Amino acid sequence: MTETNGSGPADLSGTVDERLAQLTALESASEPLSAQWLHRQLRSALNAWAEDATTVDIDLESRTDY
Repeated sequence: MTETNGSGPADLSGTVDERLAQLTALESASEPLSAQWLHRQLRSALNAWAEDATTVDIDLESRTDY
């Protein structure tokens, strides 16, 4: 996990599987996760997803025959 900015535990990091494992461990803890922390994690995941989708789109376009 990466360093926290004072609002909950450290941010999730790593591969999708690693982030899921980190989230599962945090959910098992007794302290609830704040809405602000969850929002930050969602934004981070969506940004990573968008970057991956862009990479896939570029790769597909490079294979298109005109």
